Amino acid sequence: MDRDETGGAVRPQTLLTLANLGRPRRPSGAAVAAAEPVLPTATVATSQLGSLIPGPVTEADLSGLRRLQRIAGHAAAAFLRGDMPDRTDVAALNEVARDSAARVELSVTEGTLRRDWAWDDDTSVAGYLARHLIGELAAMQPARLRECARQECTLLFYDTTRSRTRRWHAEDPCGWRERQQTHRAQD
Repeated sequence: MDRDETGGAVRPQTLLTLANLGRPRRPSGAAVAAAEPVLPTATVATSQLGSLIPGPVTEADLSGLRRLQRIAGHAAAAFLRGDMPDRTDVAALNEVARDSAARVELSVTEGTLRRDWAWDDDTSVAGYLARHLIGELAAMQPARLRECARQECTLLFYDTTRSRTRRWHAEDPCGWRERQQTHRAQD
């Protein structure tokens, strides 16, 4: 399992959230898949990115966030092809994150000394997410990034299983729908 600098497991949530924006989804109980617009307004963007950001998105944040979403989508596509992200996308990602600033602090946790980063910047929401995306990309194993094996689904996921055999982005709905379809085909 990949680990971040504090020893925690790396789960590229920023990459997955941004790269999956605009991909068709078919939630449980829905008859058809539907794709929502990518970051169309500040209110919708706040909802789409809510689990990743500390506060609301403003209209001024939208262009940077849309740029970051395209970069994340390109990086994910490169990983799925077995490639690395394009140098242009890497430079663009660094540009979005350039206003981030941090200092190192020492802390004691459960009797152990630990190095922590304290972020002092007032960057945009895109800058905040860009620095998280940089950390995820640097710490993850690209081969673990996968597209859902269910033909009707294109959502991406990060396979954290030891055996690297996970097939679906989620058990519900894709896992059970795929097994149901296989079972019906056998009858």
